[in-house]
Amino acid sequence: MHKFYLRVCRFVLPMACLLFQSGRAQAVQLQEPVHTMQKKQADTLHLLYGDRPAAENIQSVSTLGTGALTSTPAALYTYALTGRMTGLVTNQTGGWPLREGLFPPDVNRHLLPLDQRYQMMVGRPGEPTDNSEIMASLRGMRPVTIIDGVQRDISSIAPENIESITLLKDALSTILLGQRSSRGVLLVTTKRALPGGPHVSFTAQTGVQTPVGLPKTLPADQFAWLYNEALQNDGLEAAYTAEDFNAYRSGSSPFTHPNINWYDYLLKDQAPISRYNLGIGGGGAVARYSVSLDYLNRQGHFRETSFDNPYETNVSINRYVINTNVDVNVNQNFNVALGIFARIRDGNQSGGGTTAILNSLITTPRNAYPVFNPDGSLAGSTSWRNNLYGQVGNTGYQLDYSRDLVANIQMKYKMDHWLDGLWGKIQANTSVMTATATNRSKSFPVFQMNVTPTDTNYVRYGDIVDQQNTFRVTSNAQYWYAQVQLGFDRKFGDHGIGALIHADQRQVTLTDQITRLPEKYTNLAARLSYNYLGKYFAEAAANYSGYDQFLPGARFGLFYAGGLGWNMAREPFIKDNLSWVNLFKWRATWGRTGNANTAYFIGKQYFDANFFQGYPWNSGSLNGIQEYPVPNPNVTWEKADKLNVGLDIALFNGHLRATAEYFRNEYFDLMQQRGKNTALIGNMWPDENIGRQLFTGQELEITWEDQTGGLSWLISANASVLKTKVLYQDEVRRDYDWNKRTGQPVGQLFGYIAEGLFQSQEEVDASAVPEEFQPQPGDIKYRDLNNDGIINQFDEAPIGNVRPTTAYGLVVGIGFKGIDVSVLLQGIFNRSIALTGASEWEFNDLFNTGQVFEHHLNRWTPETAVTATYPRLSTNFNNNNRLMSSYWVHSGDYFRIKNVDIGYTLPSAWTDRLKLGSVRIFANGLNLFTWSAFDRVDPEVHGSAYPLQKVFNGGLTIKL
Repeated sequence: MHKFYLRVCRFVLPMACLLFQSGRAQAVQLQEPVHTMQKKQADTLHLLYGDRPAAENIQSVSTLGTGALTSTPAALYTYALTGRMTGLVTNQTGGWPLREGLFPPDVNRHLLPLDQRYQMMVGRPGEPTDNSEIMASLRGMRPVTIIDGVQRDISSIAPENIESITLLKDALSTILLGQRSSRGVLLVTTKRALPGGPHVSFTAQTGVQTPVGLPKTLPADQFAWLYNEALQNDGLEAAYTAEDFNAYRSGSSPFTHPNINWYDYLLKDQAPISRYNLGIGGGGAVARYSVSLDYLNRQGHFRETSFDNPYETNVSINRYVINTNVDVNVNQNFNVALGIFARIRDGNQSGGGTTAILNSLITTPRNAYPVFNPDGSLAGSTSWRNNLYGQVGNTGYQLDYSRDLVANIQMKYKMDHWLDGLWGKIQANTSVMTATATNRSKSFPVFQMNVTPTDTNYVRYGDIVDQQNTFRVTSNAQYWYAQVQLGFDRKFGDHGIGALIHADQRQVTLTDQITRLPEKYTNLAARLSYNYLGKYFAEAAANYSGYDQFLPGARFGLFYAGGLGWNMAREPFIKDNLSWVNLFKWRATWGRTGNANTAYFIGKQYFDANFFQGYPWNSGSLNGIQEYPVPNPNVTWEKADKLNVGLDIALFNGHLRATAEYFRNEYFDLMQQRGKNTALIGNMWPDENIGRQLFTGQELEITWEDQTGGLSWLISANASVLKTKVLYQDEVRRDYDWNKRTGQPVGQLFGYIAEGLFQSQEEVDASAVPEEFQPQPGDIKYRDLNNDGIINQFDEAPIGNVRPTTAYGLVVGIGFKGIDVSVLLQGIFNRSIALTGASEWEFNDLFNTGQVFEHHLNRWTPETAVTATYPRLSTNFNNNNRLMSSYWVHSGDYFRIKNVDIGYTLPSAWTDRLKLGSVRIFANGLNLFTWSAFDRVDPEVHGSAYPLQKVFNGGLTIKL
C-alpha cells in the first residue's frame, strides 16, 4: 500500500506542476479568511439523507464550516468541534490515539447500562475508556457518526475535504435511523466535485507538540526523607541515613545514590507533527472529479537511546488518506456519483508498550536505580527489574496497522416528465476495516551493583529473551449499506410540499476476540413536510425499524416524530413595521425514538460443552457443560420521548443571529441489572428493560458578523446546560435517601464525605471509623451519616458528578486587508474529577516503594496539622485513606484558549504575476493556555495517560 500511495503521488505531483506551468485555472475558488467561514450563515442545511433551505427547517441542528476545521492543528478533525457547537461536549482522555475515531467500531455496548456507557465514552479515573484520544457526547449521549449518508466512525478525514459538520439533535432530525435514533447524529458532509478548472490546492504545515500537565516528582533526597517519615508513622525503622541524604543532594555517588528525573531524562520537550494535503478537482457540465491526498506524520516524546537498534522505538503515527469523487450527469435527469475513501495508518511503539512506560514513569522514584552501572549494564534491583531507559529503547518494537477502504455509489433520477418534482435515489456502500499488529518485542536483564569493602559484584535479574516475530489480526470489520428513496418536492403557489419514502439496510460483521454473526438494521420510513408562504411549517415522519439480534417476532418497532414551525417575521405586523427583523421562527418537535442496545442474542440460552473446569471421576476428571447467562426472551429496544422547542432569530440583514433551544429527553426501557437479583441460582442474570432517565437542557448561540470597508469581524458565543436525573433503577434495598441512586444525576459519583483529617488519637477514639481499619492521627475522617458509630456502605453519599452541566465557547474573528485572525475560547462548568491511584497516592506500587510528588510535601504531621492538605504518609497501603471519598474529588471546571489562527492572504497583484489563484500563509496553535479550578493536574488528561499536547503550527496553502 505504501508503494501504491507513492506511485499515486508521483503521478499527481507532476500533474500539479504541469497545471501550474500551463496557466491559471478557470473558476478558481479563492481562499476565504478563516473567521468568515466558521459561522457563515448557510442558505442550505445538510440534514439526514437530504438537504433543505435553512429558512424552512424546523429541526434542531447546528452547523460548522470547514474554516474552523482547517485552523485547528491536530491529527483528527474532531478537535475543532470543541467549544464551537451547542449541545456537543468533548472530553479528551489522552494525548495519543490508539485508534482514530470518536468511538470504537460501532457495535452494541453489550450489557452496559446508560450511565456506564457514558463513563466508557467520557472516561473516568480507574475505569476503561474506548481508547480514543477525544470523545464526545451530544446532549449527554454518544452520537452516531454519518459521513455522506453512511454510518461510519472515521475521524481522520482531511479537514480540507469536509464541507460542513452538522449536529442533528432532536427526534425529528434523527427518526430515519429507527432503532438508532435515540442518540444524536454527527453528520459529516464532504466536498463535492465542482465544474471548471482544474482546481488545484496544496497545503503544507508543520508544528511542534509540547506535553502539558506532566506530574511533578520529588528529588531523591526528599523521597528518602518522606519515606523515612512514612516508616516512622508505621512504627518501623528508618531506611535512609544522613549520609544517604547528603549523597543524594550532592550527587557524589550517582551509582549507589542516583537521582534521576525520569521525565526529563526520557521525554523530549517537543515533538514534531506535520501534515500535507493535495487536492485536484474540476470538470464540466457533464462530469466532475476531485482527488485529495493527505499525509500525516506525528512523532512521540520519547528520547533517542544509545542502543544500536536498526529500528525505531519512539511512538509515532504515519497516516495516508486518499479521497476521490466522480460526479457524472448521464443525461439531464440521471446523475451518478462515485466516491472512494482509503486510509492507511501505521503506528509504532517500543516493544515494552507506551502504556507500560507511562505507568512506570508514574511509579518509579528518582532513587530507584541509576540508568547504567559503572560497567555499562542496565541498572536495576530485586524490586525494580524493568529499567525505564531499557523499556524505551531495548525492548524491541511493536507495529500496529489499520486499513480502511470505503466505496460509495449514488444514483439519482429526476422523474419530472412523469410528475413534476418526483425523483428517486439509490445508494450503496461497502467498506472494510482491518487492524493488525506485529510484535517484535524482546526482554532484557538488569543488574544490581553490590559494593563490599573488598569487591564489587553484580546480581542479574531477568533473562535475555530472543526477539519475537509474531503477526496477528486484532480486529476486522465489514460494513454494507444500501438505501432506496422515492421523493417529491414541489411548490404549488404559496404551498410547498415535500414527501419521502425511505428504505435502507445496514449490516456489520465484526471480528475481534471472536467472530460475530452479522448485525442487520433495517428501516422502512416515510416523511412528509409542508410549508405555507415560508411562514407556517409542519413535518411528520415515521419509521418501522428492525434489528435482527432480537428474537423473531419482536425485531421491528414503530418510531415516529413530528414538528411545527412559525416564522413570525413573515407576519404583516412585523414585516410591515419592523423591517430589520429578518427571521423570528418558533419551532417545536416531539418524537419517540429507539436504541437497540442488547447483548449478543441475549434472548437465547447458550451452553459451552468444553467447559474447562472438570470434575473428578474415577481418579480422573471430566469436562462439564457451562451454562451461559440466563436468557431474557422479553428484551426489546430502549426508547426515548424527546421534546425540543427552539427559536431562531436574525436581525439587521442577518448580521445578528441567535438560536435558543430547550429540550426534554426521557429515556426508558433502559437495559439494566435488577438490584434485587441474587447469585444463589448459580448463574448470571441478564439485563432487562427497566431503567428510566431524564435529560433536560438549554442551549444558546448568539453571533454578530459585519463588515465595514476593509474590516470584517465576527463574534459568536454559545453555551449548553445539561441536567440529568435517574428516574428509576431497580436498586438493592437502601434505607437511607443519601444512598439511593434513583433521583441522582446520571453518572453520579458516590463515596464517603470527608471531614478533614484526624488531629489526635482522642479524636479518633471518639469518632466513627471504618469497620475494617484503624485510623491514626493524620488520616481522613469520614462523616457518619446515619449516626450508628461505624463508617460503612450506609454512609456513602453523592460526592461529585463527572458529567459537566455547562459547556461554553466564544469565537472571535477579525479580517483586514488580507490578514485574518480567529480565536476560540472554551470551557466547562460544574464538573468533578476524582484523582486516585499511582499519580495521587504516596509510594503507590506493588511494593509500596513507588513515586512521590510535590503535593505530598504538604502532608499531615503534628507540626503541620493545621495547614496540611494531604493525609499522613504510610508504607502500608493505608486503605482508610484510599477509600473513595470527597477528599479525592476536585472541581473539574476549566477555561482554555483552545485555538488561535493567524493568516495572511497575499494580494492578488502578487499572486497574479505568479499565475496563482491565492496564497495564504498561516500560523495556529492548540491548547495554548488553561485555567482550571484545580490546577495541580490538567482538568482532562492526567494520571498515567499520554499527556495533553500544546501545539504550535505553521504552513501555507496554495491554490491554482
